[in-house]
Amino acid sequence: MPVDNVEYADGTITDQSFGARYDWVNVSGTQVVNYVFYSNVSNYPSPIANFVGQHFQLADGTEVFVASALSKMEVYSDLNGDGIPQANFTSGDSEILYYMYMNMSDGCSITPIQKTIEDSVPHYFWGFTYTNAYAYLQNSTVQYGVLAKLIFDHITVSYDFSMNGNVSNLKTSFDIGKVVSLDAFGASQFSLDGLGLALLFATSTYATKPYSTYVDGQPYNSTTAENPATSVALAQVAVGNTKAYDFVFGGNYTLNRGENTETHQANIETHEVKAEAAALSSLPVKIYGPVVWQMGFFRDVLNLTDIFGDSSFSEVTMDYNSSSLIYRICFPVWDGMQIQHDPVYVAYLSSSTEIPEIPTAIILPVFIITTSLILVIAKTRKRNSINKTKRLHFSSFGD
Repeated sequence: MPVDNVEYADGTITDQSFGARYDWVNVSGTQVVNYVFYSNVSNYPSPIANFVGQHFQLADGTEVFVASALSKMEVYSDLNGDGIPQANFTSGDSEILYYMYMNMSDGCSITPIQKTIEDSVPHYFWGFTYTNAYAYLQNSTVQYGVLAKLIFDHITVSYDFSMNGNVSNLKTSFDIGKVVSLDAFGASQFSLDGLGLALLFATSTYATKPYSTYVDGQPYNSTTAENPATSVALAQVAVGNTKAYDFVFGGNYTLNRGENTETHQANIETHEVKAEAAALSSLPVKIYGPVVWQMGFFRDVLNLTDIFGDSSFSEVTMDYNSSSLIYRICFPVWDGMQIQHDPVYVAYLSSSTEIPEIPTAIILPVFIITTSLILVIAKTRKRNSINKTKRLHFSSFGD
């Protein structure tokens, strides 16, 4: 388990069937914890499940814990050209065609946490890579049936955490490899050409005082938002009127349509990243479920009181229906090609900086509002039948 008397550490927590890899940073009054789930046995699915959270204090001593999690990958068709997937599963209108779940890979390798110094600033870097990651596409409007099987060359997620005064930066790097295999089930033709890829995130926030969420400077709550998809460049968490945490979106991503060889130069394209604040109505909750079940694997190691020593913290819960901020990072041009992108999350330690006053009606009560980060979902009965097709190998996943 992570402990608060070391600067940084990593390790593995296991039982007979499941395990979690953790990375831990404790520096300058803030702690960052990252859990990655994997399977210990070949006949269980191995979802690509990842959870990262940060704990810190504001100037008045308020305890804050903010987590970010990638709960799904979704494939969409940008019909109206705004770059983000418009979806309203209440009305039945949606540009999201398929959701994707992953439950196996041929291997997983770890980059152990390491400390480096860049321009006199300490950086803490760690990550993991899944090779030949198997994914399955399901129609976004039904609860059963697999349309196609994909194999990604690799999927890499890495982190770079640093401090600059009382401001911390957590850069998350995504390297989603090219789809090297595509097999359609029950269809003569199936193509990813012209389709975009969206990463569905949600946040988990806990504070010992009432907190609220902003989107581009305006109060926002995914559970009550009327617009299913709102384009966003910056989302924030505020405790009272004090700025606490930023989710910094925008920038560009690279799309790689080939590989460098002696006779061929890779075709690298640069495109603008889009992001949206997503209302609850833009999620197919009947398929995803109201609770992010994957995070249950982390429940025993996500006791905030044990980790951070504050008895006022409660157990992390996993419920889409009570998440104040759900968002998508969107790659309008994908076509099944390799994507690389680096969003940044910023925490303001000992902050006393005020932001515009928030109407009392949208201040949230003091309880954790959660969702999570994972790239997998499927019905148990469908998962079990699919998992018989391939055994998992994690020989490179060591302690």
